[in-house]
Amino acid sequence: MASDGGPVDHYTARKMRTESHIVTAATELFLAHGYAATSLVAVARRAAVSERTLYLHFASKVVLFQRVVEVGILGDVGPQSMSEREWSLAALGAPTLAARIEAFADGVALMTERLAPLMAVNAEVENREESVRASAERWRHATLDYLRAFWGGLARDGLLPAGADVEWLSSTSAILSAAETRLLISRTLAWDRHGYRLWLIRTWTALARLS
Repeated sequence: MASDGGPVDHYTARKMRTESHIVTAATELFLAHGYAATSLVAVARRAAVSERTLYLHFASKVVLFQRVVEVGILGDVGPQSMSEREWSLAALGAPTLAARIEAFADGVALMTERLAPLMAVNAEVENREESVRASAERWRHATLDYLRAFWGGLARDGLLPAGADVEWLSSTSAILSAAETRLLISRTLAWDRHGYRLWLIRTWTALARLS
């Protein structure tokens, strides 16, 4: 479905399928060999597309890597923004505090599972590409803005204690839900997605009560 609710036309659907193949191939190669050692030629071969087709979708390796990270955040190459995703709609609009936190934990657990393995590659690319550093900074700001909307909505709807510190909740949960935190937890505690999800629910519920 298109972001406006209408059907995706055949051309757009085919373009999205091709992009998905390229992004999947690039993700596998970046994780296996790192950024510097991965060539666009290798990505094209892995995705079973021509080099020309790859360049029609991505003008450079930097642009492709930025898309890999973006798809890691969103989950697929579809046109929906984060706020339009099903889990996000529930996180921002479910009727109870518990339902919103559980929905958000569902989304974050899946997102960080995709992103955590990319952290080492992302650090490699940020060290050499200013555009990637800038893109990462934009995503961090966008995440904080989203969390302000999440906690602010809970406060507005009377689902948090009176006088709750929305800014503190937003900044604290941004750290707790970061892919870097998920990576640290995975290495330290060996939790799977389910364990991490339960930890998020318990921790954010405690934060809401402390606020």
